[in-house]
Amino acid sequence: MSCLEQLTLYIHVKGRNRVLDGTYVERDILDYMPQLHSFTFYIGTYVDTIGLSYKLSNEDIRRTLTNIGQQHATSIVNYVSTDKAACSIFSLPFAFDYLEHLGNVFPNIVFSYVTYLLVEDDDPF
Repeated sequence: MSCLEQLTLYIHVKGRNRVLDGTYVERDILDYMPQLHSFTFYIGTYVDTIGLSYKLSNEDIRRTLTNIGQQHATSIVNYVSTDKAACSIFSLPFAFDYLEHLGNVFPNIVFSYVTYLLVEDDDPF
């Protein structure tokens, strides 16, 4: 796959103790594909927050994306409950039709192609 020039990836992972962020994208995807010119992605991670020594934040996750040259990407962190968080990183504009685990604070992003949306939060709207 080192000669791959274009990649569209949609993946959602549950049961991890660490989010898949820009550092993961670089080390486990981009480093293996030096010819890649177009990378459209959505990577969602559903993590257990019990025992985490840090609080997940959009700013920290976005910084990992910017650090690897993904300026046209963003993140959404939603604390679904006291012990679970959903972290999504994705390229912009959002190119997929399926989006889940948004909280009660919607980002200022146009999701033109989304036909399925799952919004969940412990706090009422």
